[in-house]
Amino acid sequence: MKYESNPKHSEPWQPGKRGTLCPKEVRPLAQDLLEQSELVGEKRYAVHERKAYCAQNTRDDVWHGYPVGWQEVPYKLRKKWLKEGRIKRSDLKRH
Repeated sequence: MKYESNPKHSEPWQPGKRGTLCPKEVRPLAQDLLEQSELVGEKRYAVHERKAYCAQNTRDDVWHGYPVGWQEVPYKLRKKWLKEGRIKRSDLKRH
């Protein structure tokens, strides 16, 4: 798996293209987040500092990722992470 940045998730936004902006401090961690992520369907999900991230396969096992709200993370995965202590219920409400 390889991470590749997508300009629509970086500042400044690209004209005509919008995506959730990735915080600058998380960008250097993107490859590590991808490697630690869990595959659910065709997307991969990771958590960092109590926030959720999603990655999609762009081509030939090259992925791009972006922050998502907790409602976008599959319920079973949220439940698993709660049980493991990786997140708290308050995180689900806050982010």
